[in-house]
Amino acid sequence: MKRVNLLTVFISALLVVSMIACQKTGPAGPAGPAGAAGAVGPAGPTGPTGPTGPTGPTGPQGPQGPQGPQGPVGTANVIYSRWTNGSTWAIDGNTGYAFTNIPTTSLTQSILSGGAIHVYWAVLGDTAGHVRQLPFAEVVGSITYAHNPRYSVGNIKIETNNTSMSSTNKYRYIMIPGGVLGGRSSIDFSNYREVLRQLGIPE
Repeated sequence: MKRVNLLTVFISALLVVSMIACQKTGPAGPAGPAGAAGAVGPAGPTGPTGPTGPTGPTGPQGPQGPQGPQGPVGTANVIYSRWTNGSTWAIDGNTGYAFTNIPTTSLTQSILSGGAIHVYWAVLGDTAGHVRQLPFAEVVGSITYAHNPRYSVGNIKIETNNTSMSSTNKYRYIMIPGGVLGGRSSIDFSNYREVLRQLGIPE
C-alpha cells in the first residue's frame, strides 16, 4: 500500500475549500448615486396670435340703477346779454312815459309764453355797485318813480314816469326757456351777484 504524501493531501483540501468559497454569492452592494439630470433647454419663441373668435350673444339687460344726484346749475340754455352802452330815451305820446328799447332776436314767443325774463338796470352806468332788478320803484320827494320792462317778440321796452332819465343808464337781460325752469327755482333773481354766480354768467 502506497503512502499518501501529506503535503499533496493538504493542497488538495485547500483547493476544494477555495472552490466552494468562490461559488457562494455575497450580498448586493448599495446602489450608486443617481446620475445628474440633464439641463432644461431655453423656451421656444411665442407663436402668432390666433384670429379673434366670433362675438358672443348679448346678455340680458340688467336692472336700472338708482338716479344720480342733480348736477350743479350751469349756463346750458340760459340766454343773457352784455350791458348796453347806454340808453336813448324818447317820450311815448300816449302815456307820457319816457322809454328806451332793447331789440333782441333771442326773445321768442316760446320764451314769452313759458320762459322767464329778468332785466337789470345799472343806475347811471354803475355796473359794480348800483344794479337793480326791474321792475323797480322808488320815492323821490313826494313822487314815486316806476321803472318797468315791457316784453314783445324781439324787443324789450323799458319805460318810466321819470322823464329826466340819463343816457348813461345801462341794461342787460337774462332769459331762461320754459324747459329748464325747474332747475332755477332756488335762485334769488333779485340778488344780481348771486344770479351771476349760480348761472356762471360773466360780469
